[in-house]
Amino acid sequence: MNFFLRNILLLHILLLAIGFSWIHGGTRPDLLMPVIPWLTVFVLEYLLVFPQAKSSETLAEARGRVWRALLRDPLLYLALLLTVLLAVPFFNVAGEPQFNVLTKAWRIPPPPYPGLPFCVNPDEHAVLLLWFVPALTAALAARHGLLKKGKRLLLLALCWNAAALALLGFAQLATGATSVYWGEQTFAHFFASFGYPNFAGAFFTLHFALAAGLWFSRASGELLGPAAAGASWPEDDGVFSPHWLLIPVLLNLAAAIASLSRAAILLCGLVFLVLSVYMLAGAWQKSESGGHVKLTGAVFGVLLLIGLSFTIFAPKALKAELTTITPSAVFERVSGRGQYHARVAREIFKEHRLFGVGGWGYPHFAMAAMTPEERKVMQIQGGANVHNDTLQFLAEQGAVGFGLMALCALTLIVPLAVQAVRTTRALSATGIDAIPAKPVWLYHLPPEVVAVFVGAAATVCHSLGDLPFRSPAVLTVWLLAFACAGGFLPAVRRK
Repeated sequence: MNFFLRNILLLHILLLAIGFSWIHGGTRPDLLMPVIPWLTVFVLEYLLVFPQAKSSETLAEARGRVWRALLRDPLLYLALLLTVLLAVPFFNVAGEPQFNVLTKAWRIPPPPYPGLPFCVNPDEHAVLLLWFVPALTAALAARHGLLKKGKRLLLLALCWNAAALALLGFAQLATGATSVYWGEQTFAHFFASFGYPNFAGAFFTLHFALAAGLWFSRASGELLGPAAAGASWPEDDGVFSPHWLLIPVLLNLAAAIASLSRAAILLCGLVFLVLSVYMLAGAWQKSESGGHVKLTGAVFGVLLLIGLSFTIFAPKALKAELTTITPSAVFERVSGRGQYHARVAREIFKEHRLFGVGGWGYPHFAMAAMTPEERKVMQIQGGANVHNDTLQFLAEQGAVGFGLMALCALTLIVPLAVQAVRTTRALSATGIDAIPAKPVWLYHLPPEVVAVFVGAAATVCHSLGDLPFRSPAVLTVWLLAFACAGGFLPAVRRK
């Protein structure tokens, strides 16, 4: 098989993720429609026809292996169920809630089939199919159609793609751009391809974590991770100096902060702290006195640079955002006490527990669930969202839809966690790492896997006070990160 056919699936999964990220962060359905459905079809076709084949098998044997794995994967059936659930409302359209000025009461017209999922606006509801079907297709394709090397290359390419988007954002700041691509449409707040800063912040925070894991894995060499316990090192990934990966690390970190998303600034700090402690603790345990001196100097140097960056060199806009990040502000945002959205979303969910009110149904039903006092202070800009992904998906897709979404994620997360535990146990049993860094289970894991869990957790935390999973650019990479993480786990056997 020639090089192109061997990597055609990898290329199209990457193009799908690139399309979502560069086409206004996936938030412009009118621009996505001519591109994303076709890329999704191509990804599905190449998954079934041209999966990556092992050196010991023919293409026909690779197809058989992939098809069998797909049929055994619960994610396939959950994705199909979710697709059907999202398709039913197109045939069950309800009217918008109507206010009767005589009775001073709201009337909610029932859909043609009251017991089935419904929506108010089919065009708005269709956006969910444009988000979830491509993202889940990409995750299935990466999980089963790519070999371990392909998964590693895909995650690496995603981090460099985010770095390129970061450069776009810095070019906008340098030129004083008023539109995403220097066009006629102006945006009040935007960064890179994202017209909403919190989407940009979540996107770059996730990629910062992923890139940091990739860099540390290569920089630590055989001191930490599976290589320390005797697992084979992926030599095919070590062509260039590992420190080249500091470029996407720093660009994604800087972009997350430059987006001026308060949640991203806070979460970037937490991700940086968690990964720094993880890296320093492991490197310290595996270093001698000379290494300790270098690590201490590096820590002081980084702290000095951070201090200067946020006190002297930080622009006024960033300093202004930093002053608003307080424990009370964070609690108010996560709890929803500062706005009516959380209460209204819960009220809508109570009335439509099973299937919700359809995609983007929240802004249509919100008025009917608001009190007169809340209507007086109704939020106009940004008021179409709950700013809590869990509550909005529960209100719009109900317990059934949200449950299917959560199960899709768990079918990627749980097998990876189980495989990671088995890998660390097997590596510890080899006894090759005479003086392992502790905790052993953590430092025998590939740093990339640790970074995936840390970055994904940051996105989930972000979703408690905003809506990162309503950006398909974030959603797709989040799912792909778990699908690709298995490519860093070595195949080991107990002796």
